[in-house]
Amino acid sequence: MAISMFEVTVSNSTRNQIQNVPGKFGTGTGSGFAGAVCPAGTLCVQNGLIPSEGYEAFNIVNGNTWYFNATTANQVVTGMNGDHTGIYACNTYDVNKATDSNGNSWNLGANTLNLSVPANERGDFTELIVGEQYTWGSANFSTAVSTNKFATIGANGQWVPASAAPSTGGQIYAAILRSKNINQGAQLADTGYVLQILRVAPGAAAA
Repeated sequence: MAISMFEVTVSNSTRNQIQNVPGKFGTGTGSGFAGAVCPAGTLCVQNGLIPSEGYEAFNIVNGNTWYFNATTANQVVTGMNGDHTGIYACNTYDVNKATDSNGNSWNLGANTLNLSVPANERGDFTELIVGEQYTWGSANFSTAVSTNKFATIGANGQWVPASAAPSTGGQIYAAILRSKNINQGAQLADTGYVLQILRVAPGAAAA
């Protein structure tokens, strides 16, 4: 079964206190924001700070809680030219959330894979840093990885497998380093893929 999942694999995140930020996933921003379910590992970008609850009428926004939208194809975040990419992955931390018909949500310690953040609930988002490695499930790719060794950022927050690295200056992409078994309890659930985040040199010629 194809599953969506995200796992930090090789990272300096313990020394990066702004790599993990809270937010809500959906479309639009501000008063036009529409919340949506966010599967684990979905690629996202920030689209404005969320108002502080109870102070919306005063236009007071939270200092580090964001609206998140799914990425567009080959998206590059303006102003992020170093190791920071401005591209985030939905990180559920292996906590299953249940939602009832009244919109109430709670943590339910059952499944550890194929998880998602319910619509209009706050979740955590991990910024992808150039050079670091992360693992995604097969459902986080738009097509089968097959023998492809690279992946580019696709629409709807998915990776797009590619046979060669892109050459457009500044473009974010990933090298598919290896595959590994993903288990849920004692059961083999899916094949996961370890990706290293990379960036084409900003001065490179367009493809």
